[in-house]
Amino acid sequence: MKKIVTISAGALLAMALIVIIVTQCRKTDKRSTLQKQIDADNPQHLPSSSGKTLEMILVTPDDTYKGELKDSLGVYFQKQCDGVFSPEPRFDLVQMQPNRFFNSEMFQKHRNVLIIDYKPANKENNIYQKIDYKSFPQAYFQIIANNKDSLYSLISAYAPTIIDRFHNNEYRRVLYAYKKLANASAISKMETTFKFSMMLSEEYSIVNLNNEFAWFRKDYKINQEQRTQNITIYRTKFTGNGMFSDKKITELRDQVAKKYIAGPTKGSYMGTEVRFPLTQKAIIIAGVKVMETRGLWRLFNDFMGGSFVNYTFYDTKHDQFIMIDCFLYAPNQPKRDDLMQMEGIVHSLQFEK
Repeated sequence: MKKIVTISAGALLAMALIVIIVTQCRKTDKRSTLQKQIDADNPQHLPSSSGKTLEMILVTPDDTYKGELKDSLGVYFQKQCDGVFSPEPRFDLVQMQPNRFFNSEMFQKHRNVLIIDYKPANKENNIYQKIDYKSFPQAYFQIIANNKDSLYSLISAYAPTIIDRFHNNEYRRVLYAYKKLANASAISKMETTFKFSMMLSEEYSIVNLNNEFAWFRKDYKINQEQRTQNITIYRTKFTGNGMFSDKKITELRDQVAKKYIAGPTKGSYMGTEVRFPLTQKAIIIAGVKVMETRGLWRLFNDFMGGSFVNYTFYDTKHDQFIMIDCFLYAPNQPKRDDLMQMEGIVHSLQFEK
């Protein structure tokens, strides 16, 4: 006969406590590791920067911000966003008097700051940059000039750099926020399948995931209006640099969408809206050259549409051509800020070590 082992109530309680303690320790270890990663991003432990998405503060006197200067800054910082049908400016520019700005700790902690000090008494013509100066993330620029030619020359020469730093702040803000809400399961599956990862938050669910394609989606509402952010990944064989042309990217994008992204009505599917111009530029993400393409998408055989930003690159280590496509559904609503959030996710790209 088998011996019957009896366990006392006290022993059961002790075992339960051990399980609870071990589980709690594992959770604490995970939180500790995550906190270390977050602290590494902000080693000075600066306060979080303020400001809405793609908002910048321009600090200059009212009597300076007019006419030619206002027009010149508008060309760079309030240009219409690419890949958006309804006009939306690149930045929401908030002009502020110097005394109001320098007497406010809150304004000085704004994420994107441009100070223009223009007066004949100035002794130099120069530009200064401070990154993560009084908050995190933050880019703080000051242009000093004593004549118009020097002022406009400095604006023209450095506006692209300032814009890149301001955009980088938005990407860092997304990454910093999402690390606290990371969807560890989705990120792990992405890395296992594609040999790279991006920082997805828990708000994103997996719609589809197989050996060549993944679709992550975030559904939510603002003011009772439905919005959907979508990020898809597709990999295929690399056949040469011709794959980076706008024609080839459009063809591949439409091929993948027709195969995997069906519309709500029978026979409908997503494709690129060719009646709207595409814009392209080469950028660097995680040390890799990436082709960024912007435009509009539409449903064929239906009436839905929206904006997209597409990223393609050749992963030389694994000999694979990667297409990451971010498309937004937000009918009759602003698109810029949501696109920027998805751009931030792509800019968090990390390759398998």
